[in-house]
Amino acid sequence: MQLNKAILLPIGLRYVVDALPLQSGVARRMLLEREAYTDTFMLEEHYRMLRTYMEAIAPVEQDVARRNLQFRLQGLKDIRTTLEHLRARKTLDDIELFEVKHLAILFTEVEKQMQPLHLTPYDRDASAVDEVIRILDPDGLRIATFYIYDSYSADLRSLRQQLEKSPQDEHLFVAVQEQENIIRKQLADQLFPYATFLQKVLLSLIEVDILLAEAVQAKEWQLCLPQIAKNGEIRLSQMWHPEVKQALNERHREYQRNDICVGDVPTILTGSNMGGKTIVLKTVGLCQMLMLYGMAIPAKEAVLPLREHIYCCMADGQSVEEGLSSFAAEMQQLNVIIQAARQGQSMLALIDEPARTTNPVEGTALVSALIAVLKQTQCSALVVTHYTINAHHCPCLRVRGMENGTMNYCLEEAHEGEVPHEALRIAESLGIDAQWLQLAKEAV
Repeated sequence: MQLNKAILLPIGLRYVVDALPLQSGVARRMLLEREAYTDTFMLEEHYRMLRTYMEAIAPVEQDVARRNLQFRLQGLKDIRTTLEHLRARKTLDDIELFEVKHLAILFTEVEKQMQPLHLTPYDRDASAVDEVIRILDPDGLRIATFYIYDSYSADLRSLRQQLEKSPQDEHLFVAVQEQENIIRKQLADQLFPYATFLQKVLLSLIEVDILLAEAVQAKEWQLCLPQIAKNGEIRLSQMWHPEVKQALNERHREYQRNDICVGDVPTILTGSNMGGKTIVLKTVGLCQMLMLYGMAIPAKEAVLPLREHIYCCMADGQSVEEGLSSFAAEMQQLNVIIQAARQGQSMLALIDEPARTTNPVEGTALVSALIAVLKQTQCSALVVTHYTINAHHCPCLRVRGMENGTMNYCLEEAHEGEVPHEALRIAESLGIDAQWLQLAKEAV
């Protein structure tokens, strides 16, 4: 799955991607086209490169060099179509020839700005870059503009001089245009052997932009690089959700980080209302998804397996267009998860309050049965529920809840299927109508 599809999942991935300090539009487009990693070696290689960039910009004294490099990368343009034309031996127009010249000069400037950071572009062939610049800059001006220079042809120079004296002569005007077209064709022929190299140069600069942006975000947000788990177990220490943390910071409130472990059987998460269970669910999903796309993780330490699929069943799944109720839509989503688990897919399922829209008796039965089915398939899943269920000896966690009048969001082990009863206490802390709550207490 490409990243542009993954950011649609309701886990906060779009927020992280949108916050990346990318300097060029083409880098953002290429990042969104990135496929999830499925090969451990390739993922580890990407993280090796990212770690190199993180170490390069870590010292405060390198901030100026980093900003200079970012400034240069702002000149990066998407000229993939132009380079495809060159590979197809098409005659390039002046704008396309300018784009090629600009790319070659930009490569040398970026390389120069990377030197203080002890970084180099992936594809470095100084002689090839210099030759491309020589072809498109015969006067050696090193200016990122393009013109069919007189120095390309003595005949062209002579025709232009004649046209300058007789600007109304149509025959001379046509002759100049024909000579210019001949030169454009010659330039394209000279550049053709470097077409593949220039594509690599473009991709190299795009990767520099992406890696630098990921490294800067990791530094500013204090993210970590994960270890790749071999046993399918997710272990996150002091994890946090960037979007929620930012929202709390704006309200001058502190974010409480959490630890969690999710194995290859369902883990059940319970807790009181307003206990942050859904945020835990989304944070685990976000961390797993960030790892699949080679990005840094919002945690102090992270060990994550290479999952091929992430399934989310969250919030209101009602579809007016399909005429499905919330319950019907949710049942279909859960059925997709069950079938994928039975097929043995490498997956993580994130399920928030399943069967919450039906009556508690049948809802409890459905959730207990769901846990049983997922455990049989050895499906890695995190299931949030308010029901007291048969957990089938799966790991159970709960949010600590209200302590001394405040909410403690830390997770702790719970007795199998145990659900806390703290709704009335939380309602009291919110200043809800006293008579209403008193009648509710009597009913309980």
